[in-house]
Amino acid sequence: MPESFYHSENFHPQNSIGYLIRRIHKLCLSRGEADFADLEITFTQWAVLALLHSGIANTCGGLARNLGHNSGAMTRVLDQLEERALLQRVQDPEDRRVTKLHVTDEGRAMIAALGPRVMGIWNEYLEGFDRQEVLVLIELLTRLLGRLEFLEGNCGGQRP
Repeated sequence: MPESFYHSENFHPQNSIGYLIRRIHKLCLSRGEADFADLEITFTQWAVLALLHSGIANTCGGLARNLGHNSGAMTRVLDQLEERALLQRVQDPEDRRVTKLHVTDEGRAMIAALGPRVMGIWNEYLEGFDRQEVLVLIELLTRLLGRLEFLEGNCGGQRP
């Protein structure tokens, strides 16, 4: 078994992966919302459409889990997107208790139109990193995400 990385003498916020990820998330969200302030859609609304379009989630609960929102806040975002005809709610024919979410043609057009803006934001964040560093960062974060999802699935969200 590999040696544990963290010990009392080396565990500080400056090298805590949890702190660093949370801080990066906060800064990215603030910047994203500011960069979308002049648009008819918020950064959060764009992220919801992008997750739906990519197939990462297709229900309110799935979106809430992926974006870290509570279901009430997510419902309000979905209501706004539905009012703008960017998504539609469809009752699942196999389970009437489940409402599936689908991006409309207008929503797909919005995703396509704003994709370059989001890519520009991320390219600015990654300035100074070379291509290989970005690929390694994505690989490592994907592995960490997979590990956390595995632990959540095996422990029901509880610590072992």
